[in-house]
Amino acid sequence: LVYSRIKSKEASEKIVYNTLTVPVRERFQLVLADGTKVFLNSGSEMRYPERFGKARREVFLKGEAWFEVAKDSEHPFIVHISRGAIEVLGTGFNVRDYREEQKTVTTLVQGKVVYRPERQPGREIMLEPGFQIKDEEGGSLQPRKVDVILYTGWKDGKYVFENATLEEIMQVLSRWYDIAVFYKREEVKKLHFTGDLERYK
Repeated sequence: LVYSRIKSKEASEKIVYNTLTVPVRERFQLVLADGTKVFLNSGSEMRYPERFGKARREVFLKGEAWFEVAKDSEHPFIVHISRGAIEVLGTGFNVRDYREEQKTVTTLVQGKVVYRPERQPGREIMLEPGFQIKDEEGGSLQPRKVDVILYTGWKDGKYVFENATLEEIMQVLSRWYDIAVFYKREEVKKLHFTGDLERYK
C-alpha cells in the first residue's frame, strides 16, 4: 500500500487517519505519504494519517513494526506505543509492543532515536545503532547492546532465537502460523533453545 505525496496547494487542512490491522499469519508493507517505509508483523495494528501535518509526523502502533523513516529534520517522526513514544529524525529501527507480552522493545539498526518513557515524564533515552531499550514493569530502562538480527529478521521471513525459552518461541510461532499452544507440563516452558527458522520452508 503506497500513499503518494500530496502537494501543499492540493492538500486540505483536515488530517484523516487510517487504521491498518494485520491478521495473524500475515505481514504487510506500506509507504506513508512522506516516503517512510513500514513493515508490519502478524497481529499488529497501526493508526496513521493519509498525509502528515505541518509540524510532526505521528503514528500509533500496537504489535511489531520495522520502520525506514524518510529523513526530514524539520518534521520529527514519532511512534506512539503503549508505554511511551519514540522520536526519530531518519533511521531504521524495530518496535515490538504486543499487549500480551506486557513490555515494549525498541531496537535501533541505523540512525538515531530518542525514547520517552511514559512512566518517567521528562526523561529522554538516546539509542545508538546496535542498541536496544526494553520497557517493562520493574525494568531499569537502560540501553543494552544486542545482535539486531534477533529482533529484525522477521521482516525478511526469518526468525532467529538465541537462548530463548520454549514459551517465548511458541508465542512467536502461534502468531506466525495461527496456532494455539498448550503445555501438558509447565516446566517445559522454561527449556531454552538457539537457532533460526525460515517462514516458508
